Amino acid sequence: MIKLTFCMYRLPHLTREQFQDYWENKHPLSAPANAVEVLGIRKYVQVFPLSEKENSPLREIRNGGNEFDGVAEIWIDDHETFKKQWNSGEGQKAFKAFLEDEKNFVDWDRSVCFLGEEKTVL
Repeated sequence: MIKLTFCMYRLPHLTREQFQDYWENKHPLSAPANAVEVLGIRKYVQVFPLSEKENSPLREIRNGGNEFDGVAEIWIDDHETFKKQWNSGEGQKAFKAFLEDEKNFVDWDRSVCFLGEEKTVL
């Protein structure tokens, strides 16, 4: 199992609340009806950070910068499935629908995404 992780910052004109509301309630509607099957998605999780105030002590301890406005995690069987499904004609169509909608709330100049493999420690 591999995981596609998106660490996202909001567009500058949006508040965190606006970003998270759009992502949770409107962005899923941008997907074609068959997107989950076409892209081989096994699990999709949205991670919403607690408020900046609640995260402030942790950020100070870690000497960190601004936290992401949200993290998306998408599980796919394996890298071969990812390459095959996401590069197929239908996969490209589904993925492009997501990309087009992300222009409404994600600042991709500052955000990052990557494929990875989880290693459970505890």
